Amino acid sequence: MENILDHLKKYWNSTAFRPMQREIIIHYMKGKDTVVLMPTGGGKSICYQLPSLLRRGQTLVISPLISLMQDQINQLNERGIKSMFFESYRGKNDIYRQLENARNGNFKMLYCSPERLDNKEFISQLDMLHITSIAIDEAHCISEWGHDFRPSFKSIKKLRSIFPKVPFIALTATATPKVLDDIIRELDLIKPKIFKKSFERKNINYQILYTEDKIGELKKILTKPEASVIIYCRSRSKAESTVNDIQRWGMKANFYHGGLEAELKKKRLEDWKNETYPIMVATNAFGMGIDKSNVRKVVHLLIPESMESYYQETGRAGRDGLCSEGILLVHPSDKNRLQNQFLSHLPNSKYLKLVFKKLCDYLKIAYGEGKGQEYKLSFNDFCSTYEFNPKKAHQCLDIFNREGIFELQQIHETQTYLKIISNPSEALKRSRQVDTASQILQFLMRNYKGLFWKEKKINLGHVGNQLGFEINEIQEKIGLLAKENILEFDNSNKDIKLYWKVPREDHYTLNRFLKRIMNQNQLKADKIAFMLDYAFDKSECKRNKILGYFGEKKSDDCQNCSYEACQKQKK
Repeated sequence: MENILDHLKKYWNSTAFRPMQREIIIHYMKGKDTVVLMPTGGGKSICYQLPSLLRRGQTLVISPLISLMQDQINQLNERGIKSMFFESYRGKNDIYRQLENARNGNFKMLYCSPERLDNKEFISQLDMLHITSIAIDEAHCISEWGHDFRPSFKSIKKLRSIFPKVPFIALTATATPKVLDDIIRELDLIKPKIFKKSFERKNINYQILYTEDKIGELKKILTKPEASVIIYCRSRSKAESTVNDIQRWGMKANFYHGGLEAELKKKRLEDWKNETYPIMVATNAFGMGIDKSNVRKVVHLLIPESMESYYQETGRAGRDGLCSEGILLVHPSDKNRLQNQFLSHLPNSKYLKLVFKKLCDYLKIAYGEGKGQEYKLSFNDFCSTYEFNPKKAHQCLDIFNREGIFELQQIHETQTYLKIISNPSEALKRSRQVDTASQILQFLMRNYKGLFWKEKKINLGHVGNQLGFEINEIQEKIGLLAKENILEFDNSNKDIKLYWKVPREDHYTLNRFLKRIMNQNQLKADKIAFMLDYAFDKSECKRNKILGYFGEKKSDDCQNCSYEACQKQKK
């Protein structure tokens, strides 16, 4: 154990542990199951990363988000701790290739999503690795009472029979007492010691500001923006319009949301960390891996859907221990707005069945088929075709993704589909004319067989490279040929990729989880009710209301929040 501090200095360039870290590491190094309940920014990761350096063998880390895994792996590799993660794979050969890499690549840290544990080939090969410790990050996802339940987390207990003597460490930042009980039971933890840090963030001043003009109030808050600020919005469009407002006020701000491509997200995050744009306006996509010490204010323009989300997001303020603020702006209409935005978009069983059937129809997946196939989907076109509400339909896709029907990946891709609708003699006659359109038609007829019988995907970039034309010119001439009734085409923007994991069997596929989804909908409604009570109730200290939610009781008021009695005591 004398090497613990040496490793902390060597790999993390730190001379002292944060509270509880040393005790957790020592206990876990004894080979005992451990549960760590530590608020956002408390330094949970080091509690399993450092022990991996002191043990022989490898540490397997189960984590729910690829972006979170990739962020940690990048940091570990930069520190000289060789790490990898098991990527999404498409067949046995790919599985074996990755496992062979893990065995022979001299890696200390191996990351994978819980969904990988549902694969029989993967599970059957795991015991060939030298796993000596297992960490479960974001462990609250195993509980149906948690705010981000992932059914695949229940597969983690399979590792108990494969590695019966390997200690487990489960870590989370947000867990109520009921969720904590679920973590211990569902992971089959053996007499675990629970290291629980108080949820109280003494340096965060929780403020509820009631206003008829949120943007006007935001301008007052940002009059003197010290260090960094995060402003959370509910939608991508609101994030972008808010940035425009802030920039008009002469302040440096940028936006971040799930619609940005990966490279741009990375650039925005770097600019924010480097103070190029100290104000970040974002949706809740701006979350995982956000570790900046000098965030002075976190502002919410709309009430979050759960206390867990609110606590995590406000917890990104004041990680350096200095006084910071978590500010929630509340308008009288927010109660109806929150209920409409969340409760009205929770799909019931009938709606889930309808969306699933129409999705299969749209993708032309016959009954009993689909497993192992990859499909690309234009989400907006899918919704408009069947007149689905986009937010409600996306909730359904997220549920199908979580329940293992398919694996969903966001992409940004434009595809052109084309078919020649004139008879061959008319098409041949048109191709002999002396113009650009005829050259393009000749090329298509020579290089894409079967265009007279069925629609085919055309690579416009390839056509342009071969003929020496710009893509916009090709699109223009194809449009001309369409007007002449020579061909028909469709430019389709594909933004979602689906890797189908089970055969289409409508009732069997869905019935196994429909009742549970309805229970989760009720749980979400209860969480929203608590947040509305937190926002509109004026009879209790805000800090105490947060702590009470997570099972902590305080007899005194914080004297620091926006509760009237606390303000009077503060004076």
